[in-house]
Amino acid sequence: MNNLILWSITHRWIVAIAAVILTVYGLVVTIQLPVDVFPDFAPVQVVVQTDAPGFAPEEVESLITLPLETALNGTPNVQLVRSISTIGLSVVTLIFEDGTNVFTARQLVAERIQGVRDRLPATAEQPVLMPITTAVGDILRIGMIPTGSTSLMDLHTSALWIVKRRLMSVPGVANVVLYGGEEKQYQIFVDPKALKDFELSLEQVLAAARGSNMNVPGGFLRTPDNEYLIRGLGRVKSLQDLKKTVITARNGVPILLGDIASIQIGPAFKTGHGIVNGKQGVILSVTKQPWANTLKTTLAVEKMLESLKPSLPADVKIVYTFRQADFIETAIHNMIEALAFGALLVIVVLFIFLQNWRTVLISLTAIPLSLLAAVIALKWQGATINTMTLGGLAIAIGEVVDDAIIDVENVYRRLRENSLRTDPLPTINVIFNASREIRSSVVYATFIVALVFLPIFSLSGLEGKIFAPLGFSYIVAIVASLVVALTVTPGMCMMLLNRRDLPDHEPTFVHLLKSWYQPLLSFSMNHPRLILSAASLLFAVSLVPLVSIGKEFLPTFDESNLIVAANSVPGTSLDVTTKTGKFVTGHLMSHSNVMAAGQRAGRAQGSDDYGSSNFSELDIKLKTGTDRDAVKKHLREDLGTVPGLVVNVGSYISHRMDHVLSGVNAAIAIKVFGPDLDVLHRAAADIEKIVAKVPGAVDVQIEPIIPIPQVGVQMDRDKAARYGLNIEKLATTIEAAFNGVVVSQVVEEQRTFDLVVRFKPEYKASVDAISGTLVDTPSGVRVPLSAVAQIGLGTSPNTLRHESTSRYVVIQANVSGADLGSVIDRIREQLNKSIHLPAGYYIVYGGQFEAQEKASQQLVLLTLISIIGIFLLLIAAFRSARSAVLVLMNLPLALIGGMWAIVLSGGVMSIGSLLGFITLFGISTRNGIMLVTHFKHLMAEGNNFEQCIKQGAIDRLSPVLMTALTASLGLLPIAILGGTGRELEQPLAVVILGGMVSSTALTLLVIPALFKLFGAAALGAASRDSIVSSGDSIDPHNYINKEK
Repeated sequence: MNNLILWSITHRWIVAIAAVILTVYGLVVTIQLPVDVFPDFAPVQVVVQTDAPGFAPEEVESLITLPLETALNGTPNVQLVRSISTIGLSVVTLIFEDGTNVFTARQLVAERIQGVRDRLPATAEQPVLMPITTAVGDILRIGMIPTGSTSLMDLHTSALWIVKRRLMSVPGVANVVLYGGEEKQYQIFVDPKALKDFELSLEQVLAAARGSNMNVPGGFLRTPDNEYLIRGLGRVKSLQDLKKTVITARNGVPILLGDIASIQIGPAFKTGHGIVNGKQGVILSVTKQPWANTLKTTLAVEKMLESLKPSLPADVKIVYTFRQADFIETAIHNMIEALAFGALLVIVVLFIFLQNWRTVLISLTAIPLSLLAAVIALKWQGATINTMTLGGLAIAIGEVVDDAIIDVENVYRRLRENSLRTDPLPTINVIFNASREIRSSVVYATFIVALVFLPIFSLSGLEGKIFAPLGFSYIVAIVASLVVALTVTPGMCMMLLNRRDLPDHEPTFVHLLKSWYQPLLSFSMNHPRLILSAASLLFAVSLVPLVSIGKEFLPTFDESNLIVAANSVPGTSLDVTTKTGKFVTGHLMSHSNVMAAGQRAGRAQGSDDYGSSNFSELDIKLKTGTDRDAVKKHLREDLGTVPGLVVNVGSYISHRMDHVLSGVNAAIAIKVFGPDLDVLHRAAADIEKIVAKVPGAVDVQIEPIIPIPQVGVQMDRDKAARYGLNIEKLATTIEAAFNGVVVSQVVEEQRTFDLVVRFKPEYKASVDAISGTLVDTPSGVRVPLSAVAQIGLGTSPNTLRHESTSRYVVIQANVSGADLGSVIDRIREQLNKSIHLPAGYYIVYGGQFEAQEKASQQLVLLTLISIIGIFLLLIAAFRSARSAVLVLMNLPLALIGGMWAIVLSGGVMSIGSLLGFITLFGISTRNGIMLVTHFKHLMAEGNNFEQCIKQGAIDRLSPVLMTALTASLGLLPIAILGGTGRELEQPLAVVILGGMVSSTALTLLVIPALFKLFGAAALGAASRDSIVSSGDSIDPHNYINKEK
């Protein structure tokens, strides 16, 4: 270290040039780094989706989901398997262990699926892997609404074939899915009566429709000079082409499709709707790839959309109902503002204390160099600039100058003392020795500050992924500041302070502080037991709030994008759900604070959502500065009056975090596991009633396993056999007649539309109509469906959930007006009293509470380990266990202010608060090291014990206050202002700010008192074994020769 300091002084211009190069490179990297809202906090996951049109949830579960789960459960590195089976859809989600490569995971899953494809029903579609995206991958939801004569069908066609295709070509876009509108179809509605009259079978119609729309190759016509491609052109170009298609001929008379069917262009069967600002339209949901820059991709999509406007119908209006970049832009702006404001406060503190522009400039150099070094490290790590990495830099901004302050202050003081000597030493000697004097204390203090942050990297799950980038940027900045203090600072001192006309007195403000401090210090030294008793009493009082303090996992995010998940009674039609959405979004637009509102009902083709017809999500875009809590409360009150509607009101990021934690979009998830659906449903209903009565629990709902109505066609094998029919023949007839069969695609220019054959709608308008459907038999006789099957109304569960292959029902809730911990405690207490499940059934508490409990336990354990590490480093620094123990007494002093800061800021402790205490322990230890190191240094110079303590405390008053104030005031903007982008860092900043106030104030009184009582033996050893072995000045040139 001494060699490094001396080299930096003697080669100061090389050091300066290197610092300039680092600055320029760091600025270039800063501009180029991708920007995102948060680090990717979701684990690697692969979603397997299988469409099975017409399948009931029980059939989906037994025939598709369970075979897939069985095949996929043994996939290497799989941590958890979740699945949902609903009407016509199976969704299996595999969550992999951290560190798994997403492409490797997808390859492993694809290989496993290959082995199970043949065991899935032939009428189900093949399982597909959904596009790679992230938990917060939704970047835009774009509403398109017609304001004139454009039909919903034309609107959907434009959205699908113009907008979606072009948006998919934008770099960084992973997927674009459409909700709403009317998908264009060529439809052949067969009349069963006409089939009977013409003695035709449905199979004949299907064959004719398939054969009506094709082009065929005819090889080549070759001449001596040319070669011509022969093509048979038979593709359908109009409805008339379809109507003229021949099915068969009788007695030379053709029977055409137009004779037995109504042929038209119409809308496909809808699985989802889109409502924008109270009007029917189309919503495009755009998701990005995990590695894409959110802001860059968003701007590229918006630019592309702007260029497409001339290609769209003139009366189509585009509305953004959700834009994640709004939150990112505000959050990044607020964090940069906090950084700038914090840096300004640091500058003010330095000017007040140092009152010399040269020393201020030297100290401030550590800020850009340290922060830019951290940004470069982020680039090397492949990270992004987000609210957490910026948060780490904001927390560090007041601390990166600490090492430089200590060095500059000591150099400046020693130079001033040297100027008063009759035989002043060369400046290089003074600067080198002054830097060497504080070298060890600076190094050990920095290592301790970095050490206490290491537990962050041991956090698992969502909280680890979120806070690890904060810890990384913080530690890199702190370590970089140490390197700056050992290299750049001594070199700049040599360049800027190499003058003889230094003032012969210390700054006025510092002199005034010392005059105030000396009487207090004398009182502390004269009454050490009283001081220690008072400090112990303060510490004991600070522990009192622990009994009643609230607990939460993460604070609420201040987003302008709200999401309302709305569930109607299972079995509710899509049309009814849509009518509710039109009313709600139209009502919302009457509020001045709402910019846009959109409803996505049901599910969109190609989406990984699994919403049924009774489910919808409302996207509400609020104006900046709107009181989100008031809007949420208003929404709950308004929507609570809609009969049968259960809502979950939250924000986008919170919902996504909740979903990662528990699989549901709510802060609290109570899962009841067991085999029997009826037992699960009854237990869940009882739990829901209890949770709804708990104060603070809102949006309480259960995804009910309610039997939804269905028309069951139970085939009678005996009767079918008498007519020569097999089950496959019957199943094909039922599917084609009622669900419809896509037989081909009609090409219009470069667009393709399905050609579908099915019975006219009136023939499935009632059970009687379905029962009378005629079925062709091998003998040519047509018999009604009721002759070979029993047809009647029945029921089927709406949705079946699995986790680790076990069935479960989830009761979910959010928290409002109370803290998460107290609400969960009340829920547990009530459920333990009232709920008694049969054997084989059990409850699991998930969501934020589970994560908060797990993270808190980890942090407490890891903090104890860190304190042991601090103790060992202190022993290494002081060569004295007693000195180390005395310095550790700083930790309770820091706890005092931290605890009361939590109480005064709302009385809720989150994971951020716990991390604040960890950070605080490291920072507060630094002050103790500075004091004790100087005590030992003065003892080594031959001063008596009590004089060492008094003089040492007075000498270190200025650097202790400067480092404490810069660390505290650098965080002041985050702690006080809060707001968008600062939500996670604010609890951390509040704890550090409060702890630094108590720690600094009490350290300057308690540490001298402690050493007065117990430190004589520790300081007495300084002359034999000290951090600074001698107080004599060392000639740098002699030192080099000695080292050689």
